[in-house]
Amino acid sequence: MAMLIDAVILLMLAGVLCYAIMVDRRVRLLMETLRELQPMITAYSAAVDRSEETVRDLAGAARDLGEAEARPAKAPLSASRDKIPARSGDKAARAARARAQAAGVTRVTGKTELVQGFFDSVRERDQ
Repeated sequence: MAMLIDAVILLMLAGVLCYAIMVDRRVRLLMETLRELQPMITAYSAAVDRSEETVRDLAGAARDLGEAEARPAKAPLSASRDKIPARSGDKAARAARARAQAAGVTRVTGKTELVQGFFDSVRERDQ
């Protein structure tokens, strides 16, 4: 009976060893593919950062344009600035947007550095 248990344990260990070898090959293939994709991912991440910055700039320009159209045309800029009351609705709208944001979701800035850090840590682990 003891011989049968030992044989079963040896077969299970051989199976685990074969599975570990198969997983190791797949992980190595994945890491090789990631290394090949690194330049494309880095470029994509930088493009996303640039597009987010452009969208912020466009939104700011649109907001400035909207404020300029709301100002009376006859009053000089400094005089119209003194007469415009501070809008508390802007602060309330920002607070409402913050509350509406999904729980657990955070805004990540500097995605390019995050992606580069990932590849750097992988490279350090391989060495």
